[in-house]
Amino acid sequence: MARRAAPTTEPRSVQVKTWRIYTKEELLAYVETLQAKYSTSAKRGKGKKRGDILAIRDKISTVDMYCYLKARFGEPNGFQTFLAKDDSDNWIHWDYNLKAGCADLHISGMSRETHIMTSESLSDEQWRDLVVNIKADFARIGREKSNVLKSLEKWAVFQNKFVEIANACAGKHAIIADFLANKPGYFSLKAKSKRDGASWAKEMSERNKLRADMAQACLELSLLTPVMAEAFINMTILMLCKPEIRENNRQFEVFIRSQIDAKIFDLPYKCIGFLSGIDPASPAFVNFKRVMDKRNHEIHGNIDPEREKIEVVYFDNKRPLFVETGDHIGKFIESIERQAQPDVIVSDYENTHEFLASIVSCLQRDLQPGFWRIMDDTHPGYDAKRRKTGALFSGHVFTGSFEGLKYDSDLAVAW
Repeated sequence: MARRAAPTTEPRSVQVKTWRIYTKEELLAYVETLQAKYSTSAKRGKGKKRGDILAIRDKISTVDMYCYLKARFGEPNGFQTFLAKDDSDNWIHWDYNLKAGCADLHISGMSRETHIMTSESLSDEQWRDLVVNIKADFARIGREKSNVLKSLEKWAVFQNKFVEIANACAGKHAIIADFLANKPGYFSLKAKSKRDGASWAKEMSERNKLRADMAQACLELSLLTPVMAEAFINMTILMLCKPEIRENNRQFEVFIRSQIDAKIFDLPYKCIGFLSGIDPASPAFVNFKRVMDKRNHEIHGNIDPEREKIEVVYFDNKRPLFVETGDHIGKFIESIERQAQPDVIVSDYENTHEFLASIVSCLQRDLQPGFWRIMDDTHPGYDAKRRKTGALFSGHVFTGSFEGLKYDSDLAVAW
């Protein structure tokens, strides 16, 4: 007589359509069970087996999983949701406690992963079936899931060019400031009747490299400072432009493409939150205007030998005759500094920062902290529907893991 194969029982966790929300009594019992398990977890390897956990980071996005669960079960009911801070700076942003028959499921949403923990032990094939079943069930509640998605805020994350340029400027400023602080030492090498030529040459080579770095930093900072200022003004307009201006494409294009001084003086009229306008006679604006007036000359690579001359040299045929006397190498080094103008470049940079700060001082005081929070954010967000700019995340990125965690991309199965 032929033997019959023993029937296989699919874990209840895999039977996605049977999932249901916890009752209040079941949730309390589940929390008490977890407390009992974790109280014995100090003894590694002992205590009751907790079940399995899978991180889905490839097959289902967190937004799809969240919309699916919310469409089926309503607002998240997990303990981590209760503990989460009222901002986006959480490791676990939301979680659900669900039942599938006698099996317990805990589904938690990280930033780019969804973790599913079950009290049952699942094989790789069963984990695959669970993921496939979830995706298949999307269609069953497609309308409800779509409605949840439509109710969410949609933000486009973008690069804050002001922060990127400002950070680059700060690095160049540090190089120049260090040069100016140590300036006497850079030019202290004097000719001596008795000296070690090799050590003198090595020291001179090192100092020449520092001077070359300084000269390059001066050139780059002089070019970047006006760009930094324009990026700041444009971010200000993005954040504070009045709705009636932004929604009129022609007016907004004229505003955003106007000359820098015109944009600055239009800020109080075309942006919200300004208590006063920019005083064109203020020292801050006068100094800033001087910086911007240099911009076109520098940005187009214009050359004016008379205005930009370093020194005068006469020639008799091919014999150079110098007007300035002194150590020839020292004079060459001094000419580099005159050309680079580190004092002027630093002054322009600091005057620009002072003027940008003066713009913010014209805003309502209660708006200023939020303004700086977005302005300092490397990757803020923009809600196109509401035409709103916001700081979406904290300034750090982090992740975490659990012992025994599996990833859907690492399951030994065929998808």
